[in-house]
Amino acid sequence: MSRTSRYKLIKGEPALLVEDTLVVADLHIGYEGEVRLKGIVFPSLTEKMMERVLNLVKKHSIRKLLVVGDLKHTVHGPRGLEWRDVPVFMRRMVEELDWVGVVPGNHDGDLYAALPDGVELIDPDGIILNNILFTHGHKRVDLILEKKREENIIKTVVVGHFHPAVELVDDLGYRYVVPVWVKGMIGEDVEIILMPAFNENIGKLTVNNPGKISEELRGFLKTGSINLGGAEAYSLDLVLLGRVGDIQV
Repeated sequence: MSRTSRYKLIKGEPALLVEDTLVVADLHIGYEGEVRLKGIVFPSLTEKMMERVLNLVKKHSIRKLLVVGDLKHTVHGPRGLEWRDVPVFMRRMVEELDWVGVVPGNHDGDLYAALPDGVELIDPDGIILNNILFTHGHKRVDLILEKKREENIIKTVVVGHFHPAVELVDDLGYRYVVPVWVKGMIGEDVEIILMPAFNENIGKLTVNNPGKISEELRGFLKTGSINLGGAEAYSLDLVLLGRVGDIQV
């Protein structure tokens, strides 16, 4: 599916491959603990996400793991389940892999306090692998790209943060929110990809419903980082659903 740089979207999972590196975003470990404070009981997904990652590692002979932001859920420092689940999850990754790195997201405040030895905490602006810039997406992507391109050839930018999905309505009025990959362009020469969240319980942003687009995404769009209406939306099964602007709610 790539026209501009070498990567592979993994069919059926919100994850991609760059050579021997598995890339995921928005695990939001500890989310279930926060919603329990509001009286909503979700079982922890940490073990299930761990199993999913390890299955992908085995299936694709992965030696490295990159988390593109929001490894944990709370913004201002670890709390609750995060003190237990983040170290357990990351320690297992370190045991299984040659390298594990995290690009901090906006939910990763004081993440270092919960990370075990062997995890590299990367510059918040992101990391470049195989001419691809991986940055979480909560910072000005256009400015980061401009700075990074001074010394690097960048063909693709990959961001998490927005948990993109499309909202579909059938003839009976039932509504479905489907997580998607969004692929567009920055200018004429740089591809940009919005990654779906790896945590299946976390909230999703419906990119094809203008009335539900957050102010943060509106600000992102104003920077020229993507022409959202002209971008393509792919399901997790890598089926092209259409251009975002043409998918009617």
